Amino acid sequence: MGFTMVRKKPLLVALLLILLGGTTVGALNYTAGNEDSVTRILGYDVYKIEGSGNYIIYYPLPNGSVKVLKKGKAGSFFPTFVKVPRHEWIKELSTDEKALYAPPTPLILYITKDGKLGVKSITSSRIKLESEKTLNLKGDYQVQAKGSCPRGWIDFGGRYCLNPQWDLYFDSRAKAKTFDEWVSVMGLKIENWATEKVDFDWHLVLSKSTYSYWTVGIDVGPFTVLSVSKGHHFEGWALDVYYKTNGPVPIYSRTWERYLSIRVEYIVAHAKVPAYDKLTKRYVDIGIVQTYPIKIHSTGDYNIKELGEGWRFEKSAGQNPPKITKTPNIWSISREAEWKRKWIGNTGNWEEAVFIKQLQANSLSSKSSLSIPIGYAAGNYLTGISPTLGKLASALSLTFGFHKYMNAVSIAVYDVDIKPRKNCYSMYSVLGVNVGTERIKVNVPVVFSIITDGGSSSPPCNPRTGVCVESTSPRER
Repeated sequence: MGFTMVRKKPLLVALLLILLGGTTVGALNYTAGNEDSVTRILGYDVYKIEGSGNYIIYYPLPNGSVKVLKKGKAGSFFPTFVKVPRHEWIKELSTDEKALYAPPTPLILYITKDGKLGVKSITSSRIKLESEKTLNLKGDYQVQAKGSCPRGWIDFGGRYCLNPQWDLYFDSRAKAKTFDEWVSVMGLKIENWATEKVDFDWHLVLSKSTYSYWTVGIDVGPFTVLSVSKGHHFEGWALDVYYKTNGPVPIYSRTWERYLSIRVEYIVAHAKVPAYDKLTKRYVDIGIVQTYPIKIHSTGDYNIKELGEGWRFEKSAGQNPPKITKTPNIWSISREAEWKRKWIGNTGNWEEAVFIKQLQANSLSSKSSLSIPIGYAAGNYLTGISPTLGKLASALSLTFGFHKYMNAVSIAVYDVDIKPRKNCYSMYSVLGVNVGTERIKVNVPVVFSIITDGGSSSPPCNPRTGVCVESTSPRER
């Protein structure tokens, strides 16, 4: 009997350890199922990566490198532990300066088992790699191509095949750079004496309820895929700018322009992934670029009056005051933007040319977001690396979402009224982006409007037909 009991003790201990181990893994999996935030244990982010396919989790660093934090396959029974070096950005951003800052979130790039590609920000512990919510890299029927991929390559189902060792190439070729420059947020251009007078009110409030979004651009030959993915909300000091006319302003010059610029710091991360083009039967690179605003240096409270021939800061208190200029501080209005146009007849009466009001909501929508073009320095940098990245530079913008957070307030109001001198058009652009990797498309306003009679080649689109053409000027591409 004693001998039997001795033999049973190790078995009981083993069974107990198995049960405890299973309970621990089950508890970790339950913890990692958090869909609202990231669970952290002993300094590690705990993720439950569901679905199928291969992925890499990566993170841009202040020194210009992109650190791959984890590679693996989705669908593991065990949760994934990842050490995210957020402290490097927090140390970089949280200075004594009275600014707004949003540390970047990690990103995941993945290829599903059936050959679909997805890129998104990681803001919760539960990560779903769903093939039905990936980016569409097939294009339309005109760019489909028959033929097979090289042996072992991943077929996207359309024109391109991806190198099976794509993650290794991404790891070795990914880079990041931080830019700190003045970038125009809002703008207005009146052409060919189209109006007698103009009256406008622009109001921008950025605060802790403003969220920074990753904007992702992928060049796949004849078209560009754009998506946005929610990042972190801003911390620190708010910005409140109110810029308006001091009564109706007469327009005497052939071209009249005003732009509101603030000092913005943002990340540009980029990489090239080797692919095979079945249409041309050539090996090519698919370019990927991500942008993310990390700091708003312009903070404080400002009241600015437009006097017609100049402007005056009536009330000014803060850091890095906004600038009013007659030329835009941007690389380009996105060539992927759609221009909204409105015909305005010369009735002799005042007419509303453009009215946009962006307020807070629980998710990104056309009424709770704002996009501003990247600056000239970033556009010039990407263009200098390669034509592919230059093409993406002319498509990207910095995206902000206005979401409810505590008692903070974020808004953007853009109101322009005109008294026409002749029949004319008012135009402004919106940038169509996929939200995350879902097939929900949101038209994010880019508030640079043009009032024109159509007699100039300056607008990127013909106001009468709506047909858009490429320009050779980087500021108008």
